[in-house]
Amino acid sequence: MTDKSKKNIDTKPIKDLAKLLDELNLTEISYSDKEFSVSVSKSINVNALPQSNVSSSSENPGVDDNTNNDYQNDPRAITSPMVGTVYLQPEPGANKFINVGDDVKSGQTLLIIEAMKTMNPIESSLQGKVTKILVENEQAVEFGQPLVLVE
Repeated sequence: MTDKSKKNIDTKPIKDLAKLLDELNLTEISYSDKEFSVSVSKSINVNALPQSNVSSSSENPGVDDNTNNDYQNDPRAITSPMVGTVYLQPEPGANKFINVGDDVKSGQTLLIIEAMKTMNPIESSLQGKVTKILVENEQAVEFGQPLVLVE
């Protein structure tokens, strides 16, 4: 006797999304309608990504080139716990959460990462002085990417 409460899962939409994920070079994709919802994501080795062309500027004096490789295993680095978009201030026009030279405490909000339309505060796991901000406002980040250096 078969259990009619069990539902067979149609894997075709999942496979189609996975194929689209690769074709569009995305790390995450979701689809939903009234009866069905699915999300597909893949992890990326941050060291395998091409180097971003981030340059230092007077607006972000702590932004540095080659951040993925230079600070990947640095014990001073606060890294991204997710894929998303970085926001350095709580809302447009507001003061930044932190600036280079600021003293931060463990648990203090350093920035926000938006992932799947959810704003996620990223808190410091270290206590000390901010020596470098390795990302720019509204920059896309990957899981494990160094964001801020705290000494």
